[in-house]
Amino acid sequence: MKVLTSLQREVLETLVRLYEQNKRMIKSKEVAEVLGKDEGTIRNVIMWLKSLGLVESRTGPAGGYMPTLKAYEVIGFQTPVMGQVTYGQVIIEKERNQYRYAALDMEIIGIFGSESMKAVVTVSGNITPIEKGDSVRVESVPTRKFALEGVIEKVSREARQLMIRINKMTVIPDIKVGNLISRKLLTVKHDMSVRDVARFLYNHGIRGAPIVDDKNSIIGFITTTDISMLIARGENLEAPIENYMRKTVFTINEDESLYEAMRYMEFNGVGRLVVIDYGGKPVGIITRTDILKALIAFK
Repeated sequence: MKVLTSLQREVLETLVRLYEQNKRMIKSKEVAEVLGKDEGTIRNVIMWLKSLGLVESRTGPAGGYMPTLKAYEVIGFQTPVMGQVTYGQVIIEKERNQYRYAALDMEIIGIFGSESMKAVVTVSGNITPIEKGDSVRVESVPTRKFALEGVIEKVSREARQLMIRINKMTVIPDIKVGNLISRKLLTVKHDMSVRDVARFLYNHGIRGAPIVDDKNSIIGFITTTDISMLIARGENLEAPIENYMRKTVFTINEDESLYEAMRYMEFNGVGRLVVIDYGGKPVGIITRTDILKALIAFK
């Protein structure tokens, strides 16, 4: 992570404070008003922070910007997940209610045995609502590199310990996004016809590609699903692809973690991200399939 300039840090800290106060997406105009600066300048800074994985965004009337958990770490703010530095968090779902506890310690037993794996977790707080048979999830914070799901088998209220029969456990490897992508980035020219783009995607065996202008700058994105919808609607297949492209392109920096890519895809509801370097230049694409392969067969 590069060292933030004084203005970048000031903008990030202000965004975090506004988000904590309002518990909603924050507009660049709001940050600009607090700092007494031009909104265009603030928006440019926020987009740079976004490329570093410190800010997430959503479009639309209710859209705006919000800090990532990584942002809290970078500026030294208290993480919003648990309110204190802990091993992780325990989440109990029961009767349409959700209970969260700080996980202070955990031991996994039965890894090499014939019996089912179990976890003994020490938590803080009042665990009176927890009972045998409750569904439970345990995950590390703030980066969630580890998670398990299971069922409560025993509860020790005096020791504040839970014994969990593990049904599913996931460990996310510490891999940078840049190590999972192909350095050969396939792009589509903005003036190519829909038909030619469909042929291009098919011939290269890919499901989507960025669209670039005459200066080779990314201006949009198109997928095979988009093209299928155009065909179903009877659109002109000889029209330039720029008429139908997605204008919002979701990007992630090549030095970000595999987990950040997963979280960003889930947050935006997308299956692929354009990977960029610190200069904002696109260097590849990472897809859900790339992530799945890394999770199944990482070394």
